[in-house]
Amino acid sequence: MSSFTKATTDADPSRMLPFSDYLALIKFRLLTLVLVSTCMGFFIGADANTPLSSLLYILLGITLVGGGANTLNQWKERSNDALMVRTRARPLPSQRLAPANALWFGVAISVAGFVVMGAGVNLLTLLLGFISWSSYLFIYTPLKIRSPVNTWVGAVPGAIPAILGCTAATATLNDAATALFLILYVWQMPHFFAISWVYREDYLRGGFRMLSWNDEAGKRTATNILLHTVILLPVSTGLYLVGHSGLVYLGITLASGLAFLAVALQFFFNISKQGAKRVFHYSIVYLPLLFIAIIADKLFYS
Repeated sequence: MSSFTKATTDADPSRMLPFSDYLALIKFRLLTLVLVSTCMGFFIGADANTPLSSLLYILLGITLVGGGANTLNQWKERSNDALMVRTRARPLPSQRLAPANALWFGVAISVAGFVVMGAGVNLLTLLLGFISWSSYLFIYTPLKIRSPVNTWVGAVPGAIPAILGCTAATATLNDAATALFLILYVWQMPHFFAISWVYREDYLRGGFRMLSWNDEAGKRTATNILLHTVILLPVSTGLYLVGHSGLVYLGITLASGLAFLAVALQFFFNISKQGAKRVFHYSIVYLPLLFIAIIADKLFYS
């Protein structure tokens, strides 16, 4: 069934719905970035004695919990999403899926994810996973219609999965987990600020107060993108400074960060949607480059 299938006005909660509608609620493509950050944390914390099953359990748990959070987020924002061009074809605003179905589906897979984390990984990971899930739904989500500060707040649950990878491997919080959390936290700023500029008019229609809300010329958005890409350079060296990576990691991550900075500078001096899209696309490239740096460094020094 196409994602643009004609909406019905009398969705029946009891009818069987296509798998694609539930997959759309989970936002699996978005979850892939979260899973990459989780793998980073795991490989930083893991050693030769760490069972691979821990990685499999944490990836499954985060997929379920993250998918549940995305589902419940869409359930809460369905009225706003109906006003936006980019989101009005989603299962809930298009009325292909009844709100009750989405609510119970989101709750069910969230609980299943917590069970997987608690039984298959450890209680510390379960606790941190619940903090990420609850802060995303009950702090970040309502804040989106109130203040542009929502991006800085939402980056906290967005960066926690990197810590979950570390705790899945070590069952403890350490300086490597903190360093990786800070990298992922800062990285999210240019990523989401670029999105907010590209879809500025849509966010205005939906009532979401993103950074671009009162920034018609884009200068505030461009300044914050540039500022956070500058901050990302020293922050990205954190894993090296705390002794959890070597020169291979340092060289790759600094080169990647400088390329990110160059893209941000282009947008700063020539503000346009195309420039914002370049920032967004490179932010996605940056994440696997960081993962490659972590893996390459570990292979080199092992």
